[in-house]
Amino acid sequence: MKNLKSRKVVKAIFSISILLSLTLVGCSGNKEKNTSANNETASVQKNDVEKNTSSEQTKEKVQEEKTQAKNTNTKNTSAIKFSKEQLGKSVNTQFSTPWETSSKETYKACIEGKGEEASEEGTGKILVKNNNGNNFSFEIINNNKLSPRNIEWVDDENLLVVVGSSQGTVSKGGNLYMLNINTGNTLSIIETSDKKQQIMSSKKVDNNVNLKVTVYEDDNYNKSHVENWTIYSFDSSLNKSMEVKNSEGKVIYTIK
Repeated sequence: MKNLKSRKVVKAIFSISILLSLTLVGCSGNKEKNTSANNETASVQKNDVEKNTSSEQTKEKVQEEKTQAKNTNTKNTSAIKFSKEQLGKSVNTQFSTPWETSSKETYKACIEGKGEEASEEGTGKILVKNNNGNNFSFEIINNNKLSPRNIEWVDDENLLVVVGSSQGTVSKGGNLYMLNINTGNTLSIIETSDKKQQIMSSKKVDNNVNLKVTVYEDDNYNKSHVENWTIYSFDSSLNKSMEVKNSEGKVIYTIK
């Protein structure tokens, strides 16, 4: 009897041991599966983060390149064209800006038709005269919605001309061009990438050109402020790259 009981006890213990062993193996397998699954999930999440980061960096780079492209002006023949007309030996003005004298005092120029500050509504024209009676006018061709708004001599044959809207009170300026009074050719100097940036005037000081720029701060053009920009080492032959910086030294545009 004792031997029978002993065998039963041993058999029961053996069965329990097998069950415990199987349970431990199962738990270990599940743990390994869970660990593997967690590692795979973490790896996928890491890859997703890396992809998202890379995608964001790519978007930022593309946006930066677009911004740089927008802020680069190419010196070429402008869409703005002037017609040149020979005038008589005497030139009379009725509603003009003051006469501006060229660097060698060979010519004088003004804007006729828009008042003393060229701020009145209407389409103006540029008048040029010299002491020899060689006088002529320049008018924008086929576009009565645009008008000269400001002029500045850069040498004895080239005028910087701000061209903006001829109508309305919202527009205080426009884009900057250079007109050669001998050939009548017009080149684009700064065409702003944002209509809220409007060049009002230019002033040549030594080798630089100082600009007054109105910057609107809202979409309704109600709030604005004035910024001072400078074209450094201005070259009227346009044979080199020029930077346009604000008063804080930040490059706003590159002319090349």
